[in-house]
Amino acid sequence: MRFSFKGLLWSLAAVLLLSVSCKTDPDSILGSGMHDDDDLVARYDTAFRIEAFSVPDDSLIIQNSSSVLLGTSYSSVWGSAAYNLVVQLLTLRTEDADYHSGDLTSNYRIDSVILYLPYSTIFPRHQRMDGRAMTFSIYEVEEDLVDGTGYDSAYSTNYDVRYNPVALSGPLTVNPRPFDTVYDSLSATTIVRPLQVHLANSFGERLLNTVLSMSATEQADIASFPKYFGGIYLKVQPCTQENESIVFSASNLYADGAMIRVFFDGNSTGTSFQDFILGPLRFTQVLRDREVSTDALYKSQMAHVGDTASGAQRLYVEGSGGSRIRFRIPDFPTELGGDKIVINQAVIVLENADMGDDSEIGIPEQLSCFRYINRGTEQELPDASNPGGYYNENNGEYRLNVTRYFQRLAYLNTVDTANRVYYENYLDVTPLSDDRYEQPVRVVLHGPGAEKDYMRMEVIYTVINDSTGCP
Repeated sequence: MRFSFKGLLWSLAAVLLLSVSCKTDPDSILGSGMHDDDDLVARYDTAFRIEAFSVPDDSLIIQNSSSVLLGTSYSSVWGSAAYNLVVQLLTLRTEDADYHSGDLTSNYRIDSVILYLPYSTIFPRHQRMDGRAMTFSIYEVEEDLVDGTGYDSAYSTNYDVRYNPVALSGPLTVNPRPFDTVYDSLSATTIVRPLQVHLANSFGERLLNTVLSMSATEQADIASFPKYFGGIYLKVQPCTQENESIVFSASNLYADGAMIRVFFDGNSTGTSFQDFILGPLRFTQVLRDREVSTDALYKSQMAHVGDTASGAQRLYVEGSGGSRIRFRIPDFPTELGGDKIVINQAVIVLENADMGDDSEIGIPEQLSCFRYINRGTEQELPDASNPGGYYNENNGEYRLNVTRYFQRLAYLNTVDTANRVYYENYLDVTPLSDDRYEQPVRVVLHGPGAEKDYMRMEVIYTVINDSTGCP
């Protein structure tokens, strides 16, 4: 649908479209020459042909993100996902009344082994999940999680870490209670106790024997332990029903007290302990089973990348190595008409197809749009300083600002056609930043071919009927 607003014409001409010249700027084809009113035609348009489809986002580089996930989720749309944790262990001795220097000798006896995992963000975010069961096993990592030059190796959400298949501990079934608060008299605050899991004593022996094999200098250096023990892999058993979904994150394992504490009897009277801190290198491995999804459009798009037919009706966005939208507007800006086009405002509108449903996990608070060049290459849009994309709960939609991007595209089409090929690529839509990397949020959106609330681009633009003789 294309039409002209006479009233809007004067305001656009006065505020935005005062002049044009032969020498143009790539972000605005307006210059300093004055135009008659008849030379400026303001229009509003939504009739663009959009090619869109969803693609897996499961090769997302995610090492050392500020949060890591642990848990499992199931949905009839998204299938099942297990969020597994791969993390280094560092030794740590603390000045504590229960620790006695020199206690750890070959004559030690294990008392107990406890894993402490502090809660951070919880999914789903309601108290019905408090006490749901989660089962996982712990394995020993059999690879160096840091490359030979001392920099962290690059890990992605679907990286298959090498580990010893014989479990160090487990399977362990726990019932996290992130809403179970207690009063801490020392700090005079109400706190949530971390998840505490009793591990196998043989695991504690494996850890303490590794410490004993190190020299005194290495024992004093907390970073030496990974040279002898690569790390641990917490592998979660997937759930099979949505009301069994339970995922939680820890914002900073190293700082928040995520650790394994091995209690043992040594040479001194009483029980001593050795702490093994989880971190600093860590990443979440996400293992998905999309085949158990009952949504045919979702499964088709995940299996057949680039299928615009199945993307016409529904599009899918999911964080933490899930899925993203890829789209382009192939006929822009030739559909608009005129030799010179000024884009005053352009937004991509995406409507929530499941508005009103009580999602167990939750939807992204903001979506982000960026240029997709090729695998592993992404670039921000010129609109990055004003991206928009916030979810409007009242009308269930996202509005992403792409004004400057399409203004640049219009410039390349009318003035600098030789360089258009270097700028015209697909655009991708994902959850914003941390949500994309560290949250399991998800949303189903209407595609460009839906009967109503379809994906669209809304553009206010001006056609300049240039009679000044500029080429």
